[in-house]
Amino acid sequence: MKIQGAFRKDLIGAGICLALAGAYWIGATHIHKSSLIGKGVGADALPRGLAIALAVLSVILILQNVLQRRKGAVPEDAPATPAQLAEARHRHLRAGGMFLIGLGFLLAVGYVGYIPAIFAMICITAVYNGRPMSWRIAGIAALLTVVLYVLFDIVLHIPMPEGVWPEIWRAIAG
Repeated sequence: MKIQGAFRKDLIGAGICLALAGAYWIGATHIHKSSLIGKGVGADALPRGLAIALAVLSVILILQNVLQRRKGAVPEDAPATPAQLAEARHRHLRAGGMFLIGLGFLLAVGYVGYIPAIFAMICITAVYNGRPMSWRIAGIAALLTVVLYVLFDIVLHIPMPEGVWPEIWRAIAG
């Protein structure tokens, strides 16, 4: 039985996602458990929850494809038109751009610190997605930066990278 294009791609994608869910689960088991929490929710709860969600969605996609195949033969995929190919290429390039923004953030955050890196990432993402840079975008980015910093550093006690700023302030202060 030959599996047609979209179904084969869905099954391959679901299989890859299922493998990633397993790897994510294994990675979550290596997160240090704090003795302060005891039996409560630890730092591994969110990654484990994401791994479970990814696994469940992957299994649903596999089952959906298997059940659809049992309903009857699936017609061959129609060949894509040049406009559809161009649109698909554009979507992939946009996704690649978003990936590069995230990668840039990860590379910069250790050096420049969390606060300027998250502010810049929010502004760059807004501009990349078609918003013109304005005081409004900068204000929203500043507000989100404060909210995220308070949430992670103060409320959840997850220390954020300081970057070079403490050294610069010490040098200025003498």
